[in-house]
Amino acid sequence: MDSNNNAGEAAAAAAHSASGMPSGSDATAAAASAAPPITIRALIVTQDASIIIGKAGSHIKEIREKAGAKVSVTEAQQGNPERVLLVTGPLDAVSKAYGLIVRKINDEPYDQPSVPGSRAVTIKYLVPNNRMGSVIGKAGSKIKEIQEASGARLQASEGMLPGSTDRVLSVSGVADAIHIAVYYVGTILQETPDRVSATASTAYRPASTAYTPGAASAAGSYGAPASSRQPPGAYFPPGANVPYGGGAPAAYGAPAGGAFSPGGGLAGNQTQQLYIPNELVGNIIGKGGQKINEIRQMSNCSIKIMESTDSQGAGARGNERLVTITGQPHCIATAIQMLHQRLESEKAKKMQAGAY
Repeated sequence: MDSNNNAGEAAAAAAHSASGMPSGSDATAAAASAAPPITIRALIVTQDASIIIGKAGSHIKEIREKAGAKVSVTEAQQGNPERVLLVTGPLDAVSKAYGLIVRKINDEPYDQPSVPGSRAVTIKYLVPNNRMGSVIGKAGSKIKEIQEASGARLQASEGMLPGSTDRVLSVSGVADAIHIAVYYVGTILQETPDRVSATASTAYRPASTAYTPGAASAAGSYGAPASSRQPPGAYFPPGANVPYGGGAPAAYGAPAGGAFSPGGGLAGNQTQQLYIPNELVGNIIGKGGQKINEIRQMSNCSIKIMESTDSQGAGARGNERLVTITGQPHCIATAIQMLHQRLESEKAKKMQAGAY
């Protein structure tokens, strides 16, 4: 990472400052404060938004004052449990604010360092698609550096959020780990020029969605809730040489989330089917079901891929497997688009390797 040592020293100083400990470098703090402001956004669930805001705004005011950053939360949208958290200011103040936010979510003192018993929290940061590559680094090198320096675990989504050019960077860890990881990510974002004009980029905004009784919950609209308590090590960068640690994957035919209506389907939903080549099924599913689960979560659809043992049964077509997608029409469209993108990407890889 460029300026890795300086960033590490500043991040460590910022984390110590958040815990009420001396920074040991007034010059570093002064330089960080003089840096241009940055805004780092994240998706949070309404429950955590209420905790962060506090009664009559008491908590959010306290976080602003202690961090020296502007902190705001977008209005709640009907039927959508997610809101956008925006933190703006010098990078050291922004990263400190996120550390304080995690402490508030965990009901921990602001002025004490994280201890081994502290709970890990997952924050879903919104990163423009054209800058995510810089955060990931070649073969995940930057993410690995940030993980080693902070103790947090990071994972970047492969697809953009619906209706936007934003992708999600999930950061999981205790308050101090989140604090330092955000500092590193912010440093990369500040050093990476935005190659897309503002008119060509679209920030993600949770939309108002009217759900009928028994319909799938919007909590599955993108992965786990922003502050779901996950054990450290539950997230890994793409290509990391580690076992899948996100818990037992859902069955391939499991819905993205939500309650079933008495008829056995999701209320108000439709079903659409398509076929994919057998040789690409594994690429679509991913290790431990990770890739197909990501598509389910982002589209909020149930996606079932016919088992290979059923390939001669109803719906089989040559060397292809039947895929059944169930959900709201706009969700189905998102799922199909993501599946086609994945298929074309995998076909291109195989063609380059001479295997397709």
